[in-house]
Amino acid sequence: MSSSEVIVASKARLNENPNDAQAAATLGNIYYDMKDAPRAILYYLISLDIDPAQPAVRTDMGTMLWQNGDVGLAEQAFRRVIADHPGFGNAYINLGHLLQQARKDAEQAREIWSILAVEYPDDPANAEVIRLMAQR
Repeated sequence: MSSSEVIVASKARLNENPNDAQAAATLGNIYYDMKDAPRAILYYLISLDIDPAQPAVRTDMGTMLWQNGDVGLAEQAFRRVIADHPGFGNAYINLGHLLQQARKDAEQAREIWSILAVEYPDDPANAEVIRLMAQR
């Protein structure tokens, strides 16, 4: 299915059932892949309003907020995922990148990545953490 077909199908699902968090998340993901931050954020917010317990959706929304220039909101999204789902590694990776690149705070980025490495050593994101920490 092409992106435009997925958009049409997901909007139809959402129009039929406005509480379909998965349809809204799918739209957010399509717009994420298209680098359309405002639309991705909109559909991620809809999905999270329906079901706030989606760490991957909130992390992706944080990435799109950052891309949109909303660094503070992006940081807030990543930190909320870490607070609500402390073992979700991608939020640590993304928060560390934000702290290092947008906030220019490499020390705090390393601290965030270290928390993941120490407290959740089996998380698949740790391979990325090891690579990132070796570069710094």
